[in-house]
Amino acid sequence: MSSSSYTLSRRQSPPSLVVAAARCAVRAALRPFLRRQNIAFIAILHVAEGTSDYYRRAASSLIRDPVPVDEDCNETAIVMTVPDSPIDVRVIYDRFRHGRQIVLVAETLENIPSELKTAADVIAEITPPTVDHYMAASRVAKVREMTPEIASLLTGFSFDAIASTVRGTRPLLSAVRQLKKSVVEAEKSAPLPAKPKGPRLEEVAGYGGAKTWGLQLADDLRAWKAGEIAWEDVDRGALLHGPPGCGKTTYAQALANSCEVDLVIASAARWQATGHLGDYLKAMRAAFAQAMKQSPCLLFVDEFDSFGDREGDDDHARDYRRQVINGMLECLDPVEGREGVVVVGATNNPSVIDRALLRPGRLETMIEIPLPDSAARVAILRHHLRDQAFDGDLARFVPATRGWSGADIEKLARDARRLSRRRKVALSEDLLFEVMPKRYVLSESELRHTAVHESGHAIVAVLLACDVLKHVHIDRDAAVGVGAQSVGMTVFEPEVGRVKTASYYDDRIAMLLGGMAAETLVYGCHADGAGGAPTSDLVVASDIATKLERHFGFGEVLSVELGTGSRPLEYLRDRDPDLRSLVDGRLKAQLDRAVSLLSERRQELDLLTQALIEKGHVFGDEVRSLVGATPGNTNPHPSGRDG
Repeated sequence: MSSSSYTLSRRQSPPSLVVAAARCAVRAALRPFLRRQNIAFIAILHVAEGTSDYYRRAASSLIRDPVPVDEDCNETAIVMTVPDSPIDVRVIYDRFRHGRQIVLVAETLENIPSELKTAADVIAEITPPTVDHYMAASRVAKVREMTPEIASLLTGFSFDAIASTVRGTRPLLSAVRQLKKSVVEAEKSAPLPAKPKGPRLEEVAGYGGAKTWGLQLADDLRAWKAGEIAWEDVDRGALLHGPPGCGKTTYAQALANSCEVDLVIASAARWQATGHLGDYLKAMRAAFAQAMKQSPCLLFVDEFDSFGDREGDDDHARDYRRQVINGMLECLDPVEGREGVVVVGATNNPSVIDRALLRPGRLETMIEIPLPDSAARVAILRHHLRDQAFDGDLARFVPATRGWSGADIEKLARDARRLSRRRKVALSEDLLFEVMPKRYVLSESELRHTAVHESGHAIVAVLLACDVLKHVHIDRDAAVGVGAQSVGMTVFEPEVGRVKTASYYDDRIAMLLGGMAAETLVYGCHADGAGGAPTSDLVVASDIATKLERHFGFGEVLSVELGTGSRPLEYLRDRDPDLRSLVDGRLKAQLDRAVSLLSERRQELDLLTQALIEKGHVFGDEVRSLVGATPGNTNPHPSGRDG
């Protein structure tokens, strides 16, 4: 018995240019398996966002299992894309249990079950096609007129853009003209450089060291433009950091004014909003290219912490984050240089920024912008009042705005001007207080409790001489409707040249817990003001104790752990119960020590408390005189062990 069959054969069409280019990268990743047609394997290909379908088609064209189905018609050669949502490992197993050659194409690895990652023979990071890939792909896809110059141009476009433009029915040169036209149109629609507005840096207040650096930069840029110095003598960039509302954007505008250059404003959020990873990187490069065209220019990148850290403990989108940071590194430190462009980044949290972004030649200078002091707050207010006549000397304004940012004061001035216009009256301090958050006068009990707390800090600090006490003060009123707020402060200045041994840090912990100790001594218990906030006494003391145990080799082990994330010390404590116990023991020991010190100086504690209640402010020299100590004195009470 014999049989015969008839097969209709059609010539297979060549793949598209992008699929052919994708095949080059896939072939490189799967080369060890493609050399032997009968080999079984599982491969995971991690590709850029928006490209999975192209790489799936590329991988499908390369898989050549000699027997694509078994005798039961089960698939043995399988290529699929991973969905955006998590997938059940059991569903995967049911699909793949008969498979011999399995390729998963994923734009993110987080949705792939860990069991499947463990089973994979290779997890390959697929990088975008190179010039050589497009040259090779043009031969496979039968695309004529391809040149290295055109291939280089194509590397700057997404697969979608190339696939929709480079078609078999259109000459390649026509497609190239269309792609170039899209770039020109995108540049036309991009925001123009921001024209510097507002005051010059010389005219603004409250920026401390940032103002000094900015004025030096302005002098250097003027000298560079005049040909007096080389670009190598000019700072390439800086990272501004400080609390929200401290005026980082205003600083950038004022700096551009003083430097007499254009200001280009950008941010990670603006770049990311343009689309997937390829669009993000393209927008980033476009911003730097725009700044180069405007050279000399100041490129201001807001929310710089958005780029993150390649070494962070957060596995979410780690590879995406890595490619973004690598792109930023290329822009900050390109091979051809960026002469004439100074990059200034801004962040509220510099601790989460990849260290490579802050190396020399990049954002090489770290500048803190603190909250404005009393003189700066008055200057900022008068600036925002726009030289309007003002009735009053602002004596009440200074203590009432302690801890305010420049943005807070700007809003206050705007509200006061509005009320002045409506009532058709002159601006006055009374008018300012009318639009400020309502405040209430502390009760006698609250005032005394605050004074006891701050006196405890001050006396313990002077007795232990851990740092130099500058002054201590308490407020007589507080804002209504505001959560945790400070109504007292003890201010220190680090002693220059001090060798910081274990005893120094123990003394600092005792000083930080001196407020709690004083409350416990006077009232028999302490209130909640010592904890709860990121900068509270207990949080800072816990961090110092953690550093003693894990950073400086003063604890039970010499090995060092630095932790990860935005709160690395808290991360260490969370994962190590033994460390938490050691930190807690050290805190309790120093609290007991502070209580003991203050119990021996109970009279001085009561006298300083009363002085604070009466005057609200006591200088460090007065406290030292009260307890019979001078700056730099050795502690009359032993400060404990060294290690």
